[in-house]
Amino acid sequence: MVLLLLGMGFFLYPHVSNLLMERNQSYAIQNFEDQVKNKARDEMEEEWKKAEEYNESLSGNVLRDPFMEGSGMVLQDNYKEVLNINGIMGYIDIPDIDVNLAVYHGTGESTLKKGVGHLEGTSLPVGGAGTHAVFTGHTGLTTAKLFTDLTELGEGDMFYLHILDRVLAYQVDQIKVVEPENTDDLKPVAGKDYVTLVTCTPYGVNSHRLLVRGKRTDYHAWQEKQAAEKTERKLTREEQTLWITGLTTAVIILLIIITAVIRNRKKGNER
Repeated sequence: MVLLLLGMGFFLYPHVSNLLMERNQSYAIQNFEDQVKNKARDEMEEEWKKAEEYNESLSGNVLRDPFMEGSGMVLQDNYKEVLNINGIMGYIDIPDIDVNLAVYHGTGESTLKKGVGHLEGTSLPVGGAGTHAVFTGHTGLTTAKLFTDLTELGEGDMFYLHILDRVLAYQVDQIKVVEPENTDDLKPVAGKDYVTLVTCTPYGVNSHRLLVRGKRTDYHAWQEKQAAEKTERKLTREEQTLWITGLTTAVIILLIIITAVIRNRKKGNER
């Protein structure tokens, strides 16, 4: 009986934890959008300009693996002040794997446990020729999926960056697995507008880095919405399976309890 309860708890814990994480993310993103709506247009333009100027100052910086302690580099004192809306830089939407996560400055452990981190030393995510922003996220946490499903993306898939009051669209054009110290693919390329998503791989081993790069393309709101609706239908089926499994387990436990009670009563009557 105890083993059955422990098994049920073990099975449900990751799912429940991830649901709580998603709720927190939804709250953070909604708060971000509310803050953006309350900002004047000229404030937005000024903030965007600051980010572009910041990117122009980054040429020649050396990049390091974001998942290693002490990695990254010391940048201008205003790094965390640019594109900072209540502590959030923006959020990333990857409809094909149902990822909708807030993006924070830096890649410290506390940051990566609550969302996606922007790698210091790379471009801020405002686009433009010669820019290359890098976002990092954990794989395999028991409390949240985060970038766990990044392996399911393929070339041609889309992801979207919601920064201030703008949306930047990127289409996956390259997927690579590299050694942690190999950061050549994170460098900016003249004339190109790239964003790369980075996570540890393989699952549970984390000896390498999965790099999913997207190239800038035109944004169409209907395309993002359509992809999200398709994923939502898929997730509904998965959630149904989860609830059926949970309900079946609960019924089995209830039957075991009832059976045990009846047996105890019979033994009591026999005495």
